[in-house]
Amino acid sequence: MGKSPKQNIINVFDRVASGYDNPSQRFFSFCGDRLISKLKPVPGSKLLDVATGTGAVALPAAQAILPTGRVQAIDLSEVMLDKAFQNLQRAGLSNIDFHVMDGENLDFKHDYFDYITCSFGLFFFEDMLAGLKEWHRVLKPSATIMLTSFSPNAFHPLADIFRQDMQDFGIDIPETDWQRLKQKDECHSLLAQAGFSDIMIEIEQMGYHLNGVNDWWELVTHTAFRGLVDQLEPEKRAEFQIKHLNNVNELVTDKGIWLDIETIFTSGKK
Repeated sequence: MGKSPKQNIINVFDRVASGYDNPSQRFFSFCGDRLISKLKPVPGSKLLDVATGTGAVALPAAQAILPTGRVQAIDLSEVMLDKAFQNLQRAGLSNIDFHVMDGENLDFKHDYFDYITCSFGLFFFEDMLAGLKEWHRVLKPSATIMLTSFSPNAFHPLADIFRQDMQDFGIDIPETDWQRLKQKDECHSLLAQAGFSDIMIEIEQMGYHLNGVNDWWELVTHTAFRGLVDQLEPEKRAEFQIKHLNNVNELVTDKGIWLDIETIFTSGKK
C-alpha cells in the first residue's frame, strides 16, 4: 500500500527542512512580514499559524502581539518545527508554542483565536474547504483569517523550463499542489463556502533576482519542487540537474535571474 498524500508531504518537508531558510527562498520571510503588516494583529491577541514551516509568519506575529499575546504554530513536519524553534530562540522570543498537528483536525476549542494565518500552506491540504471550516470553528466571532497563495505568474518562466525538462526525463507533472488557489475567484469562493465574510483579496509582487543558476537549484532542492526531482531515478538526478541548469542559464541577465513571486493575500472574517 502506498503512502498517504499527507505522509508524502511530511516526507518531502522533512527532507527539505535543513535548507528551508536559505537566502534563495527568502520570499517566505518577505511574505510572512508582509502578511503580518497587513493583518496588524493587536498586542495581547491569540493567533494560530497553520503550516508554520520554519516560522516565517509565526515569528513576526509573535513580535507584533507582545508582551502578552501568544502564537500557536502547527505543522505536520516535526523536523520543520525543530527549525522553527531554533529560529524562535535566535530571535529572542518565547511566546510561540509549537505543535505537530493536522490543520484539518485542530486540537483547539471553539471561538478561541483572534487571528488565523496560513502562508503558502492551504493548497497542500487534501480538503481545503474542510480545513477552512475547521479554522472557522476555532476563530472568535468577528475574528480574522489571512492566507497567501501563488498567482498563475509565480515562478514562471522558471517553472515552465522545469516542467519541460522533467517531461524530457520521462516525468509528466500534473498540476501540483502549490498551483492550487491561484485565481482570485477561487480564493473568494472557498472562503465564502467556509462561512467567512468581508473577504478581501490583494495581489502583490514579492519577487527578486537570484544571483544565478545555483541559487535556483538551491530553491528547487529545498522546496516542494524537491518531491518532483526525487521521482527521478538516483542516477538520473545529476544528469537532470546539468541539463536543467544549462537551460535556466539562458535567463541570466546582468541582474541575475528574476524570480517571480506574485502573491495573493486573501483575508476574511468570521
